[in-house]
Amino acid sequence: MNGERIGATRYFGEIPAPVVLLGSLFLVGFLGVTDFLTGAELSFSIFYLIPVTIATLRSGFWWGLGVSLASATVWLTADLGAGATYSLWLIPYWNAVVRLGYFTVHGYLLSRLTGRLAEEERRALFDPLTEAASWRYFREYAGKVIEGVRRSRAPVTAAYMDLDNFKAVNDRMGHDAGDHLLRTVADVVRGAIRGADMFARVGGDEFALLLPQTGSQEASALLLRLKKSLDEEMQRNGWPVSVSVGAVTFNVPPPSVDAMLKRADDLMYAVKSGGKNDVRLEQWPPSGVGAGSG
Repeated sequence: MNGERIGATRYFGEIPAPVVLLGSLFLVGFLGVTDFLTGAELSFSIFYLIPVTIATLRSGFWWGLGVSLASATVWLTADLGAGATYSLWLIPYWNAVVRLGYFTVHGYLLSRLTGRLAEEERRALFDPLTEAASWRYFREYAGKVIEGVRRSRAPVTAAYMDLDNFKAVNDRMGHDAGDHLLRTVADVVRGAIRGADMFARVGGDEFALLLPQTGSQEASALLLRLKKSLDEEMQRNGWPVSVSVGAVTFNVPPPSVDAMLKRADDLMYAVKSGGKNDVRLEQWPPSGVGAGSG
């Protein structure tokens, strides 16, 4: 899943970038007219930071720089048009350069700060090795999905995946090979699921998959395709690893995130206990077993 926008840009992310730029420039123009009408007695300098800030948060430093340049130019034009007098004709131009420098520094520091905050938030939401969702993010998203299921009465499928004999790869081939394997698994799964689906790394060699609005037949077909693709990748790379999958399709809303995930987790461990290397899907309320790869 691509996930929501991260960092401060999420607050403006739903607004098209051209709309934000035009709105910022309109605000700059409004402030310039106000500056001109009120003359030199009243200062509106701090208010020019508002459009600079909005443009920077929405689209980054370079857009903020463009609005900064527009702000300094409009401010200079308003000063000259208002008939302010200076002891030297260069002074208003010097002031414009100083203002532009201040706006630029403000935009640069703001873009660096928001970038750092976005990176920290991304680290909390996504696993740094595989770029799958973190366990915390997965649970939060699962809670939202359950709320939606209660309104729509659509089915939802939760699955747990465990890599059989993964430790042997680390022991025999090294941790670099193990990391490569985990990234490969994540890439294969992400390439097969929809944007509304959520794939997460639970920890170690365990993964979770959430499939909103997905019945047992669709889920069965997807999980079997995934297992086949993963088996082919393991063979291609010479990794002695297979995949055990336990999944539950809820035809009625599950009582909680924990209850939903526990059923899928129990099924996955049942697969592990029964010989590994299989897909087992059940429905809730029980209406028969869905899939098994044999």
